[in-house]
Amino acid sequence: MNLASPVTAVLLAIGIWWLSTGLVLAMVHWSGKKSLRPWQLLPWVTGIGVLGFVLMLEGSAAQTPVGSYTGFFGALLVWAWHETTFLTGMVTGRHKGECPPGLTGLARFRAAWAAVCDHEIALLVTAVVLWLALRHAANLFGLATFGLLWGMRISSKLLIFLGARHAISGLMPPAILHLRSYFNTGRTTPLFPLFLAGAIGIFAVLVVGVLRAHQPYSEVGHLLLATFMALAIIEHLILVLPVSDTALWRWAVPGSRPAHDAGSVPASALRPVRRQPETP
Repeated sequence: MNLASPVTAVLLAIGIWWLSTGLVLAMVHWSGKKSLRPWQLLPWVTGIGVLGFVLMLEGSAAQTPVGSYTGFFGALLVWAWHETTFLTGMVTGRHKGECPPGLTGLARFRAAWAAVCDHEIALLVTAVVLWLALRHAANLFGLATFGLLWGMRISSKLLIFLGARHAISGLMPPAILHLRSYFNTGRTTPLFPLFLAGAIGIFAVLVVGVLRAHQPYSEVGHLLLATFMALAIIEHLILVLPVSDTALWRWAVPGSRPAHDAGSVPASALRPVRRQPETP
């Protein structure tokens, strides 16, 4: 296998995206069984995260295709730690319940933030630590991979909050089902074209990076990032189009249902509650 081949880089990125997502979902599914609690999974997942950090350090020192792959895979392992702790409900936010009825505007945003703030802060701290550790490295594609994953996750969360008609997924684990109450599935936000344009713009920049790369490690690194950016664009489209992603990972979550069978957030839940006049 020629690791410097563009076809190899693209196919590996797609394969790792599909497999890593499935493995995380499978671990979360197993943790929901009576025989395994989320906290019992934490040491194993933390070990994976530490391994990812080590791989990022190793990859950052080598300006070779292998170095770019190593940093890329390491960033995915670090990301897997965050995904698993979030999807199992171990690290979410201060508020563990559903969105209080009738909240709109800033009040609804504050409630949504309280529901996921611990997870967001953990991501921020991780990003700062990675930047401090790797900012002077020779190969920054591992760091760029984590930054890309983080940025597109923020984008998707904002899109779901503002309005994404098909944001409900049948793959959502029971531990975070309460977060559906913060989704706005009554409409698709008019700002969606801006989200999409921004993502396509980043993809275009990465493609230009591929075309202008003068060294194999840079070409491979840009290809890995561009492929993941393309997948992120597809994921954004899935949030607003009547397309189910359940079939891709049904093997990881037995018994999962298509999104249209998994329940939805009624539009009335997002409308302000009218106060009834007090009786004298």
